[in-house]
Amino acid sequence: MLTDFNMSRIIAIASGKGGVGRTTLTFNLGVALSLFNRHVVMLDLDLAMANLDIVTGLLNPDVTLHDVLVRNRSIDECVYEIEDGVRVVPTGIHFETFKNLNPKYISWNKIMKEVAEFGEIFLLDMPAGIDVDIFEGIPTASEMIIVTNSTMSSVADALKNKIVANELKINIIGIVLNMYREDNFLLSFKEIESILELPIIGVIPYDQEIERSMALGKSIVEINSSSPSSNAIMKLAADIIGEEYQPIEPDKKSIINRLRKFVGISPDL
Repeated sequence: MLTDFNMSRIIAIASGKGGVGRTTLTFNLGVALSLFNRHVVMLDLDLAMANLDIVTGLLNPDVTLHDVLVRNRSIDECVYEIEDGVRVVPTGIHFETFKNLNPKYISWNKIMKEVAEFGEIFLLDMPAGIDVDIFEGIPTASEMIIVTNSTMSSVADALKNKIVANELKINIIGIVLNMYREDNFLLSFKEIESILELPIIGVIPYDQEIERSMALGKSIVEINSSSPSSNAIMKLAADIIGEEYQPIEPDKKSIINRLRKFVGISPDL
């Protein structure tokens, strides 16, 4: 595990619009990266509407980032290991502490240095929209992935993200098109890349199993490693760190047995 902050990789996961699945993608991507033997820490930087703790199944954590920022608690107290090699720094929803927060005086660089010993890849779950105080406060070496859907409004808001990131000289890795489904009324890949002038580095198809996995506080790559969305997330993780990934094909025999059982036929042994 790396302890040198300067050797860490920090990736901000941003979206101009809420509801595009940014937090869910952050969680699934974090677990996927850990499966390539990387130590991952996910930090929730949404100080007002945080829900990374809920998505990851970490309900009602005793100490959150709010407590670190306002009540002088140690960052060590709010780093929770949820999987082997996967840790979460939740922000929580304590409005009493939130009232006393002033993002202008938060040193994210200091926080990242303090948490550096817990991982080597840090995923920052950014708040939806453009919170300039948060954007300006993240470490200068940070990279960014912009998450969008293929609707015009989502892409328009993603463009605003890009403009702010460029002004702050944040390196944008590319676009992840999340919850994708084919529809002639939605923007095409070419149209999205043309509007944003950025490459699409991942296309995660819409998958109801992701919603089911979230209800269990689990990643889709754990629940169903052969699903199209799981394969897409694993491919994205592999590309980010320069690894190879071979998609996992569905176990056809298992599917057939489930169908046989459903219609009242004994499964094959």
